[in-house]
Amino acid sequence: MKTLKYILRIFIALWYLLGWMLHVYLGLFSPTIYKEFGNTSLLPALTRIWQGVIMPNITIFALFLAAFELTVGLLIINKGKKVKLGLSLSICFNFFLILLGLGMPAAGAGNDFIINRMPNLIFLLIQLPLLWGQYESTVLEGIKQSFRKTNK
Repeated sequence: MKTLKYILRIFIALWYLLGWMLHVYLGLFSPTIYKEFGNTSLLPALTRIWQGVIMPNITIFALFLAAFELTVGLLIINKGKKVKLGLSLSICFNFFLILLGLGMPAAGAGNDFIINRMPNLIFLLIQLPLLWGQYESTVLEGIKQSFRKTNK
């Protein structure tokens, strides 16, 4: 079980540590890609905020998103309470994305759920058990410990 939690932690951290670069690129060179996100929201108020506030300032928001993702990734690869803070931020972010959707309009509620909400629901659910873990070492320290054990 400890190995599975460790693998999940690495996967989640890498998701964020690689994702921030994508948002920097998209925010600077292809910001209109974010437009569809406002069209898949479950909340009409969120759609209005997306269209009226976020999209007119999307480059700034995309760069904030990149900074957020980098921070979350770094917290998750850390140790102690920082890991749990990173996981908590990630879970909240994924809940927000469930409400917002992934920007892929789909016909019907079932298709919308599968396409726009289910990926983030799954990502959120795999993180929940990690909140009860203990993190005495960083990911890098854990990798070093694993190599030491296999080389003995």
